[in-house]
Amino acid sequence: MRRFKHRGVELDEIRMAAVGVAFEQGLHAVTFETIAERLQVPLRSVLADRPDRATVVADAFSRIVSAELAEVKRVVLAHPSPVKQMTALLETLAEPSRAEVDAVWVESWSLGRRNPALGAAVREEEGAWHVFVASVIRRGVRSGDFLAVDPDEVAAQLLAMIDGVNAYALVGYRSDLDRLRLLTTIARAELGVSFDGSVAPAVR
Repeated sequence: MRRFKHRGVELDEIRMAAVGVAFEQGLHAVTFETIAERLQVPLRSVLADRPDRATVVADAFSRIVSAELAEVKRVVLAHPSPVKQMTALLETLAEPSRAEVDAVWVESWSLGRRNPALGAAVREEEGAWHVFVASVIRRGVRSGDFLAVDPDEVAAQLLAMIDGVNAYALVGYRSDLDRLRLLTTIARAELGVSFDGSVAPAVR
């Protein structure tokens, strides 16, 4: 490590630096050494308040994915109809520009096995996504735009597919168009809606 001048480092600085490391190098690369390098301080500056690495990693994950959820909510809820909301949701999540956040999500599932704090954060954030997706579906069921499905069950299926195709995208398995097609196919089949805005015949 290069020589840097020792100075006091606030915990929030450490947390924000961890987010930057996670975006640029991956969640696995969030260490006190990489944080110190990013802050341009000696390692002892970062360790002065005895932070817990597992918690710092979990916090970096939560900050990244909760910010993404807030952004997606703004995009989706800008549309008035449940069909348009679902279309916006799927199209937004299939954007190639989200690869950095997708990578953080995919890594978190594996790293969370041995980092209890991260595992708890993953469950909490996945739960927040589930609540949001289910709310969009529930709105469409109530309005009659979607079939009379169990919103929680369909939300779980959609999120499982989203997690899967995100992993595909990171290694170039299937194209971006394939990714969106897989998402819209399951949504169309479960909700009985085509994404030109017309409701497909319900066959149950």
